[in-house]
Amino acid sequence: MDWYLAVLQKYATFDGRARRKEYWMYALITTLISIVLMIVDSFAGLTKLAGGQVSPLNTLYGLAVFIPGLAVMVRRLHDINRSGWSILFIFIPFAGAFILLFWLIKEGDRSRNDYGSNPIPRERKSYETDEDEEDERDLRRRSKRRNDDDDDRPRSKRRNDDDDRDDRPRSKRRNDDD
Repeated sequence: MDWYLAVLQKYATFDGRARRKEYWMYALITTLISIVLMIVDSFAGLTKLAGGQVSPLNTLYGLAVFIPGLAVMVRRLHDINRSGWSILFIFIPFAGAFILLFWLIKEGDRSRNDYGSNPIPRERKSYETDEDEEDERDLRRRSKRRNDDDDDRPRSKRRNDDDDRDDRPRSKRRNDDD
């Protein structure tokens, strides 16, 4: 559902790139919502009011998601380094739909292309979270403190964090400590 919402948040953003997963998850969820709306229309009797051939809720939904659907398709074509105008291949009888389908299925460019950088972010491990990164930083700080405590030299002879903030050269600081 996050992929669907991400496309809706980029409502009319035609620049940039979209991964295969972003496009196909949007297409899947849009199709499922359309099917549910057609069923609701038929049970509510709304199709009979519209002449029996039109599903009013589904039509309204289709109009609402037409522009984001077009935008995500253009971004998907950008991912394979094709112009958004390539959508017009759909109007070529018979072969146009298959050509467009092939491009939508094709893996995107792994490197930067004419339309931007690769949209695939660094993959996190399934167990990684932002909290884990904070915990890891805390552990590093604690281990540094432990290492400082294990040092047998007097504290005045150890390098501490205050030394880093001192603007004087290190040779001058050591002479002052003696």
